[in-house]
Amino acid sequence: MTENVPDAAVQTITYKRKTHNRKRADLLAAFPAEEVHHELDDKYCPDCHHELVEIGKQSVRQELLFIPAQLKRLNHIQHAYKCKYCSQRNFSDKIIKAAVPKAPLNHGLGSASLIAHSLYQKYEMKVPDYRQESDWKKMGLEVSRQLLNYWDLKSSEYYFKPVYDLLKQKLLRRPILHADETYYTVLESETVKTYYWVFLSGKHDQYGITLYHHNPSRSGKAALNFLGNYPGYLHCDMWQAYEQLPEATLVGCWAHVRRKFHEAVPQAASEKSLAKEGLNYCSRMFYLEKAWENLSKQERYQIRQEKLKPLMQEFFNWCKKNKTTVLPGSKLGKAINYTLKHQATFEHVLLDGNLELSNNKAERAVKSLVMGRKNWLFSQSFKGATASGIILSLIETAKRNGLDPEKYLNYLLQKLPNEEILNSESLEAYLPWQENVQDNCK
Repeated sequence: MTENVPDAAVQTITYKRKTHNRKRADLLAAFPAEEVHHELDDKYCPDCHHELVEIGKQSVRQELLFIPAQLKRLNHIQHAYKCKYCSQRNFSDKIIKAAVPKAPLNHGLGSASLIAHSLYQKYEMKVPDYRQESDWKKMGLEVSRQLLNYWDLKSSEYYFKPVYDLLKQKLLRRPILHADETYYTVLESETVKTYYWVFLSGKHDQYGITLYHHNPSRSGKAALNFLGNYPGYLHCDMWQAYEQLPEATLVGCWAHVRRKFHEAVPQAASEKSLAKEGLNYCSRMFYLEKAWENLSKQERYQIRQEKLKPLMQEFFNWCKKNKTTVLPGSKLGKAINYTLKHQATFEHVLLDGNLELSNNKAERAVKSLVMGRKNWLFSQSFKGATASGIILSLIETAKRNGLDPEKYLNYLLQKLPNEEILNSESLEAYLPWQENVQDNCK
């Protein structure tokens, strides 16, 4: 008797075809095309010497050609016109001259585009002046690093500083801010270190503003110097300088808490490790926040009260319970003490649905400055450090509003020299979120 053997199970394998070729084609399609035809010079058969007839052609490959930047000299010629009618009836000729746009800096080679490119290279691409000097020389332009530095200082002083001041006015009216600070070196300083402070609007704010403020000190006076009686929420680390702000409500950074517990976890820690247990509490909070990222302000506030608040309270109770069982000087002991010492500040994130669990936005803004510091190392003077902070502020603010920062600097250097008065009213039209700026600087 033959047994009925069931048919072998058929396994269906589904997969997604890789789209590398499609992405490559889309990338190449974005650039203007030029055809290069490869034809025979001698169109006769090498064997019988009869003339060859073309039967077809095919595209063998596509590649991108790099065209180096070039410099072009512009001669501005002003035309003058005479009104014969008015001249015959007056003692002097009536002459009318065509308007000529003003240059950003008088008596120099620096056009708006040249200066903007130099600033973009230094502050966005982190190319210091001495390296730019050699790059310009390779293009045929003998320009010294002293002149490049002069462009930084004067562009900032004449045009960018008024825009920066207006952005500061806007920033101080925002309901939620982030803040952080980092050290810097100024050669003319009496102290070893000076400091850059960064202040920026929140993630959900309609205005994306990031400002750098240079100050010789890291004390509370520096924060007061910039923020004054700012009455809103301020995301920050637990640096004592921020505690001197009289009106601000400080919001602690949970990323710092998580980092401290992460550093306290031993290399071969088990799941029962206290440090790992504390870290898991923090990770659960960030996991919940990630899930609520696309909720409205009110929805996020409500769900935080229902789920995040009880989890926080459980975590603080866990810290109090284990505080007496660990050594105060150990990494875990320091993490627990840090958490409990600033418990009220960490709980402030529950007060508003647009507040964030971490201050990572400010830390990323500081990173942009730190990367530049590694390349240009220092500033000669406080004036130079202040100018650098202003220029970097405009670049980072432009990026937050979806602009090409080099185009934005170029736009300002073209337009602002021709404004009669640089005040709040005239400069309002040049802020990064304005429609005319968006249309010209994308």
